[in-house]
Parts: sequence; structure tokens; C-alpha cells
Amino acid sequence: MRLIFYLFVISQLLNFIGVFAEKVREDSSKLNSINWEKLEENKSKPFKKIIWRSYKNDESYFGNKKQQSSIKKRTKSSNEERISEPLKKSGSTITKIEPFLPLNNFLDYGIFQTSVRWKSSFDGGVSGGTGQQNPSFVFDYGISDSSLMTIYFSEADDDLYNLINGQKVNFNWQNYAFSFKKELLKEKVNGFGISIVPTIEYWRQASGSKNSKSIFNQKDNSDGRDRFDNLIGSLSLPISKKYNNFTALIMPGMTFLPEKLGPKGIGKNAYGNNFYIGTGLVFDAVEDLNLLFSYTTPLGPGDNYFDSDLNYNRKAIYSVVLGWDINPKIGVEGKITNSFGATPSTGLLTIPSDNLPLYSANIIYNPHGNDTYLTELDERDKSISNGGITVNNALIPKAGTSQVNFSYDEGGNLFGFYGYSLSNIFQVELINIGIFDGLNFGGEKNSNLYSTYLSDNNLNFRLGGKLLIFSPQKNDIYWASLRSSVGRNNETNQGYVFSEFINTFRINKWLALNFSPKYFFSGVESFGGVGISSYINLFDNLMLIPEINTSIKNNSDLNSTLALRYSFSLENSLDLYYSNAAGVQDIGQLLKIKDYRLGIKFNFLL
Repeated sequence: MRLIFYLFVISQLLNFIGVFAEKVREDSSKLNSINWEKLEENKSKPFKKIIWRSYKNDESYFGNKKQQSSIKKRTKSSNEERISEPLKKSGSTITKIEPFLPLNNFLDYGIFQTSVRWKSSFDGGVSGGTGQQNPSFVFDYGISDSSLMTIYFSEADDDLYNLINGQKVNFNWQNYAFSFKKELLKEKVNGFGISIVPTIEYWRQASGSKNSKSIFNQKDNSDGRDRFDNLIGSLSLPISKKYNNFTALIMPGMTFLPEKLGPKGIGKNAYGNNFYIGTGLVFDAVEDLNLLFSYTTPLGPGDNYFDSDLNYNRKAIYSVVLGWDINPKIGVEGKITNSFGATPSTGLLTIPSDNLPLYSANIIYNPHGNDTYLTELDERDKSISNGGITVNNALIPKAGTSQVNFSYDEGGNLFGFYGYSLSNIFQVELINIGIFDGLNFGGEKNSNLYSTYLSDNNLNFRLGGKLLIFSPQKNDIYWASLRSSVGRNNETNQGYVFSEFINTFRINKWLALNFSPKYFFSGVESFGGVGISSYINLFDNLMLIPEINTSIKNNSDLNSTLALRYSFSLENSLDLYYSNAAGVQDIGQLLKIKDYRLGIKFNFLL
């Protein structure tokens, strides 16, 4: 339930951000606009006597008049220029390489941006699954042109990556962080920039359970859970030198972490304080594309790593980052690093119980940036914007639109979906919850997948995003989107990654086709698949949707779905479907059950 609460809060925050940004744009438009008013000529007023003077060929007077006239003309047309001006090239501002390596970049006063960051190991270690994750949410706000406030939230709740004394050990932490960055020397002065960045955080740590011993217990072998709440902090001094197309960074810093936790610690059982020296390089490869590198050396006296024997030590921290501003609203980052923490005070720490390369996928949202312009969808294409049943299409509802779906079938499957379009080309899937019930696979086929993700009492939580690459709305010949989601089964605490490359073709006014290669990745099994479907308009408000999915593996599944969609309006519709797919949520699309089920699905665009 805690995850549902977090997703609800994030969804409301995104709605608030969208409304606030729209209000800012409206107020700005009112300030910049000019209202012209016709004045009636007062005919009773007599003409003044004209006095002729000689300016002796001095054209400065006329030059001033011409300049004033030019200013008036530019002012008169400023509103039209503002409307027709091209999209801003500048996108999201890179404010940090890692949370503990801030850059001397700032947002303008009153400007804010948000980011969702997903950091994970490449596999789940002894706990299985797709990896040990540490997702985080970051909010940046420009207090002034030379000061930046940043708020962080992160939570990691997987078992330790390695066995501890032959046992799986539960270990989790939760961070709430507040950071303030103040410019001391502007980068414009000889290209040098210096800032100071203090941070204070609330850090909750817990380890152990009724079946495992806490890693903080050094006195006895009793099982049990220990939990500790601490105020921690960090201080850094980023010093940078800017050249033509790259920026070099060196940064002394310090993290303040506890060295001993709880009454059962005999010696050192936590990280302790650490001085560090960080170095970084930001390279503007091409327009809207950046490469970032960093290498940080902890100097002690504390540590930032412990192994499966609970021996503490220090390890260098590295990262390689590729950043891409898709448009001025949306930026994405891909990263390889061994930093597991997601806040300034914990970012120096490796994955608990090991030192491994991790991957990080980040989405940065700048509500103040101009969006990619797309022409309006016609009525036929609006009616398919809500997607299909087990095969998605590549269309994305316009920016600021909420997409809501509910589905239920006679076997007891129940699914709910909420997506919000941050941009005309990007939709974030904030809520994607599913319950699979009463599935009959007809034997041992897919037994591992069933027991892990689709067993009794399962509740699958998903979080994802969908990016539009091609669209006829911007003069491409068809729609193409990339979609990916992550999540886990609440019962088994195991997760998987689901990705698809969706292609949608409008053949004529009554027919559209979809072709969607898919890939399922988990610690249990990984395999690909393909989904094919069509939208056939029988009447203006009645549509037939046939779909098939097949997995590409040894025991391949081939399932089919037939749906009839009735549209109450262009935004709202009802689907009746008959399917032998395991379900409409991600993994369910690629698995086949023995019997067909009748289901109903409600679709809304708000």
C-alpha cells in the first residue's frame, strides 16, 4: 500500500506541475501582449502652426525617429513572433553527474525541473529477480539565478546481494534529503566556477527478519530485525573550468554517516565519515547530446563498501553517462556506475555486500520548455488513442492528458492503469496494477513464471514510460514508439522488465495495423515475442480489434484476442473482448492459458 501512496502523490505532483507551468505561460503571455485601442480624432482641436527649422544636414534626429519607429514595429509584431518562433534548443539543465558530484549549473529564478531515476544491478544476486533497485525522485528549484534547492527521495528494499553467513538477509534504506547549492564564483569569470553545497538528510536503515540475523548484530546469533533512524549530511565544493565544448570538474567533499549502529555492535558495523576527492568531465558531443565521466576517491577515515563477511573498506566510485535532450521538455540519461546511493550523502556507497557495476535510467522533466509540435489527430486516430487489449499501439495522447483504463474478466483478472502525458511525445505510466486470478496453463508449462508472478494472492505493480519516435503528425510515414516498464509481484517480491517497440500504420480511413516486438527479462526466465493487431472501423463509433501474440522460446505460446469497441465519444470507449491470453498486463500478453475468457475494458482520456 505504501507504493500505491507514493505513486498517487507523484501523479498529483505531476498534475500540479503541469497546471502551474501552464499558468506561468499564461501570465507571461499577458505581460508580453499588447492591446491596441482605436482613439477617436478630436476634430474640434485646431491645427497647430507649423514651425520650420533647419537641421543643417544633421540626420541624427531622423535616425532617432527611425529607431523609434522600428521599435514600435517590433513591439507591434512581438506577439506574432512569439507564437511563430522555433522551439527552444535548450532543454533540461544538467545539475549533477552524481548526487555527490554537483555541477556549477543553476536554474533561472522560479524555474524547476523534476526527474525520476532508476538505479539497479544487472541481476538480483541471491535474492533473484531482475536486480537490486534503488529508485529515486528528485526536484530542483531555482531560488535565484545563483542558488538552487534540491529535494531527494529514494528507497531500496531488496535482500542483500550476497549471502551473509549462508543466509539471505533483508536490508533496506530510505532517504529524504534537502540540498542547497550557492554560487561563489560565476563560471563566466575566466571560465572558472565555484559553489558550496551543504546537504541534510533523514536516513532510515533496517536489516534482518524473523528468519535472518541483522547485519548490525555482532553479539549473538539471534534472528530479528533492527531499524535505525539517523540525521546524516554532506558538504561539497565543486570547482569547474569551462572550455569550448567541455567542462572539467574537481571537487573536495565530505559525507557524515554513523560509524556504529545499535547496542549489538561490538566494533565497526556502519560506514562512518568520509572525505573524498571527485573529478568529472562534461562533454557536449553534439547538440542536445552530452557525455559525462567521473571518478571519485574516498579518503576516509570511514568506508563506503562492505563484503559478504561484513568487512568494511573503501572503493573508488566511477560513472559514465550519456544524456539526451529529446526536446526542451524531456531529457533522458543512461548510466553505468558502481554508486548505489541516490542522495548526496549516500551516493558514495556501493551496493550493500558487494562492489558491482550498476545501470541507471533517468527521465528529466522540464515543464517550462517548449514541446515538440504535432498536428491534431483526426477523429479516426483519436478513437484508437486508448490502445488495444493485449497489443498496444504507438500513439500517445497529447501533453497534459490523463489516460485511464480498467479491465475485468470472468476468471477474476483485474487490472488498472493510469498514464499522464508529460509531453506530446512522452507518457509516464504512474499506476499499472494487476491481479491475475484462476489461470489454467494446462500442466507444468510456464510453472516457474506462474509461481513467481502469477500465483494466488499476486499483486503486480508496474511503473513505466512510452516515448514517441516517429509520427505522421510530424510528417513521418507511420507511428513508432518505445515503451518499457519495471515492477514486481508483491507476494514474491520478484520483478521483471518488459519492453516493446510498437509500430502503427494507418492503411486507410477504416483500417490501422500494429506490429510490436516485445521482450520479457527476469531472473527466472527471459524471452522475446511479437504482437500483431488491427483496428477495423465498422461504423463511426464501432470498431473490431483482432489481436494475436506469440512468444519466441522453446515452449512458445500463441494466444488470440477478439474485441469489439464502442466509442461513447472520441475520448471514452468500452471494449468487450474474448481472449486466451493470461492477462492484459505486460507478462500476461505473452502467455497462453487453456480456456478463453470474456472480459470488459473501460477506456478514458481526461
